[in-house]
Amino acid sequence: MSKKYWVYYDSGTSNSRIYVLDENCNILFVKKKNVGSKDSAIAGSNQVLIEGLKELYDQALQEMNLKDEDIVDIYSSGMVTSPYGLKEVPHLVLPITVQKFADSIYCFYEDSCFHRNIYLIPGLKTVNEDISFVNNMRGEEMEILGVLDEVKEKCESKNVALIFPGSHTHVTYVQESGITGIISNFTGELFHVLKTGSILAPVLSADVKELNSDLVKKGVENLRKFGFNRAIYICHAMRLFNEGSEADRFSYGEGVVNGGVRESLEYYCEHFWKECDTAAIISEEFMYRLFLDIFEGSEYIKKVVWIPISAEKSYAVEGLKKILNCKEKKENE
Repeated sequence: MSKKYWVYYDSGTSNSRIYVLDENCNILFVKKKNVGSKDSAIAGSNQVLIEGLKELYDQALQEMNLKDEDIVDIYSSGMVTSPYGLKEVPHLVLPITVQKFADSIYCFYEDSCFHRNIYLIPGLKTVNEDISFVNNMRGEEMEILGVLDEVKEKCESKNVALIFPGSHTHVTYVQESGITGIISNFTGELFHVLKTGSILAPVLSADVKELNSDLVKKGVENLRKFGFNRAIYICHAMRLFNEGSEADRFSYGEGVVNGGVRESLEYYCEHFWKECDTAAIISEEFMYRLFLDIFEGSEYIKKVVWIPISAEKSYAVEGLKKILNCKEKKENE
């Protein structure tokens, strides 16, 4: 009997990554290309994205000495379901379970390059009459599904806020019943804008390996005390009057930019997620240390747990594995 293989794309705004998986979802091949929904938006057509994904597909088959017919199915998640992706697919509305994910996969026949079905996994959203409480994500939902088992192992609480630091730092509320809430924040993208396009560029461009905890906390304190505009100006004043070291000023800036994640989460804990008392940070060690400082002294988040990420493991692939297992189980019933 010939071996079975699956292909999975994790496609974002700027980059797309292809995985070739065996029948147990072990990663056999991975490759990244700088192509994403942003390129489709600029070009006014998604053809550039389709061709980029197909190029990755052809490279994977060639390097693994496989043929198209060796690939059982192709799955994709992330920005491929956005208006500038392969096909716009509506977000799934929270709350949701893994089984609902499996039942909601969208079959898209791509007829220009692949000439075969690509199974698209929708993003998530919350709905509310007040736009202030509307949140959404595309892509991170797969990582959430993939990390759930580790969350259960490492967190004593059954009501946990998962924090995925990034360009848009999404906080996801996970309970025994499944994924029940989202808070979306601008963090990494805001930091990048300040770092590359503002007077704070010299401060935030510093090569800092270790944060000053006291200055991170000072940034969080001033954010709450003065608001963002004044708090971030103080970062400029520190440089202007040579206050502290490069690491001190950088740490303060990180506290201000990312401290808003604490503020939004605490608001939700007070008003909506009243049983949430634990935050799990899914990140490299630097960001875990940052958020450990940010949440110190929180009235609501009593415990901060670290779930490391690594180049050797993909939580998105683990999430796909869960979806496929649910799908297979239902088909065999």
